Amino acid sequence: MGCGICGFVGISDKNLLQSMCEVARHRGPDDTDYFLDGKVGLGINRLKIIDLKKGDQPIHNEDGSIWVVFNGEIYNYRELRKELEGRGHRFYTDSDTETIVHSYEEWNENCVQHLRGMFAFALWDGKRGSLYLARDRFGKKPLYYTTTEGVLLFASELKSILQYENVRRTRRMSREALDYFLTFMYIPAPLTIFEGIFKLPAGHFAILELSGKLRVQRYWDMTFAPDDSLTEAALVDLLYNSIEDAVRVRMRSDVPLGAFLSGGIDSSTVVSMMTRLSQEKVKTVSIGFDSEGKGELPFARMVAERLQTEHQEYIVRPEAHKILPRLIWHFDEPFADTSLIPTYYLSEVARRKVTVALSGDGGDEMFMGYPFLTDPGSFAAYSKIPGSLRKPILQAMRSVPIDSQFRRMANHALEKEYADQPVDERYVMRVSMYNPLGLGSLYSKEELDGHALSEPYSYMTGLMREGVGWDSLAAADYATIKSYLQDDILVKVDRMSMAVSLEVRCPLLDQELASLVGRIPSRLKMRGTTTKYIMKKMVVEKGLLPASIAKRRKQGFGAPIESWMQKEWREVVSQGLDPILSGRIRTFDVAEVRKLASDPYVNSNKLFALIVFVIWYGMYMEQSTPMIGRIDKFV
Repeated sequence: MGCGICGFVGISDKNLLQSMCEVARHRGPDDTDYFLDGKVGLGINRLKIIDLKKGDQPIHNEDGSIWVVFNGEIYNYRELRKELEGRGHRFYTDSDTETIVHSYEEWNENCVQHLRGMFAFALWDGKRGSLYLARDRFGKKPLYYTTTEGVLLFASELKSILQYENVRRTRRMSREALDYFLTFMYIPAPLTIFEGIFKLPAGHFAILELSGKLRVQRYWDMTFAPDDSLTEAALVDLLYNSIEDAVRVRMRSDVPLGAFLSGGIDSSTVVSMMTRLSQEKVKTVSIGFDSEGKGELPFARMVAERLQTEHQEYIVRPEAHKILPRLIWHFDEPFADTSLIPTYYLSEVARRKVTVALSGDGGDEMFMGYPFLTDPGSFAAYSKIPGSLRKPILQAMRSVPIDSQFRRMANHALEKEYADQPVDERYVMRVSMYNPLGLGSLYSKEELDGHALSEPYSYMTGLMREGVGWDSLAAADYATIKSYLQDDILVKVDRMSMAVSLEVRCPLLDQELASLVGRIPSRLKMRGTTTKYIMKKMVVEKGLLPASIAKRRKQGFGAPIESWMQKEWREVVSQGLDPILSGRIRTFDVAEVRKLASDPYVNSNKLFALIVFVIWYGMYMEQSTPMIGRIDKFV
């Protein structure tokens, strides 16, 4: 169920628990309740999805010694309940939440190995005097925590933790996290924008023992162990069956259910499978932009007509900048992926008809759908240019007076100084906005005097090198999963869907499917320049989609920010940068920021990141008592 959880160990404060819940009420508007026992508090805002009548949380075991608050869905709860009842456990609800309690009784900290789903939960074991926190394998559901003066606090959102006076009063912005944000547009776990507050990483659990020691431990990670005995014919059948099962269990719901539909292969495959499994028309929703001229909306419409779905469309217009403060409030941290805007509108439109939506998120990572995995930043073409001519040609491309992708590509290559670097260095160049030198030039002298730059590049190349013995494609894909997927895409989808109390489920990130995908050789995922080769072969051969849809060129989901920045958003850019240019915010070098603003088309993503930071800073750092109350008090 889509919910918001929060709580603490080490204090007794019902008012604090109520405030922690209230500020994140949007995550679960259907019910709010608490568990308080001495210096332990658990809070829950519930969005009712399964067992609407009896499934209210917190939920306990037979003797009331174990209590849990839970955000997410356990998709195998029916099968798990049957197994646990066979082992002697007694249930008092029909909810998926209760399976967590009894799984913990049966398997202790290894209970997460038995849970198939997306989840973040907190479980209090009164007999042991311990708190157990856990987060799902890919990190679809968030969980923040901090410890201060003998108190541990946790929550689905940072703003709930900021309700604690001691945390709010002593909060300090993490310069390391800021470096990561400016480099990648997001802040990777376990860091947050605040010093001393952390994200529990995906695939991890944490145990707070009676002694006060917090132990954080990984229980799962994506692995690649290619099985060369798997034939294409066998994989077509295995993939079809695995995706069908992943979609089927995610259609379990006691409330209206639908799907996001972009017209791309991932969401179209999910919707096509839903139509085969559903006895009713599937509700779908798509987003377009009135300024893009061409986009995915016509393709989404084509799929909807072919599958005869109950379809809705929405056009996002340039005045979408007006909702930026509201969206940033929901993230709690600086976050500059421009697709947050269409994701919000997509969720808002879907919520008018359904409470649960399935999406195609994860398909690009599972099946190597990103062209840059083999050719970071057009590196191959760049490498063919004689060394003495590379820079002049790129400079000429960048100076072309028309707005084009060529200008952006040339600017990117010049800034990152592409040469004959190893693949891990090329990869991080491609996925970053700044190289270390460029990042340093962005900061003001005053900021650099008290701020030793961290090493975001080393973080990303370190992920690439974790896969010892893997081929370079698998290593790059692993790094993409551990960074961009977990800390950008899934964060964006969670915050923007929960902003409107919508639960989003991702069949293509099913753990059973991930296990199968890890066995598929890279050459069957990326064949030459053909991305998602085996996925495309499966959907065509199984009749899920026609080849014209399955094999068309990938398009992104981001807003047309380049055009907006240059045209409709000129005043927005000016106003957004004013706190920097006027000296109110002294973090950045004024001359460098003016230089970026002189070419809003080429520098659109960098300018957007700065505007996001300015809005976030005013809301979370300059407010004397930030986040006390609801968003309408701040925007």
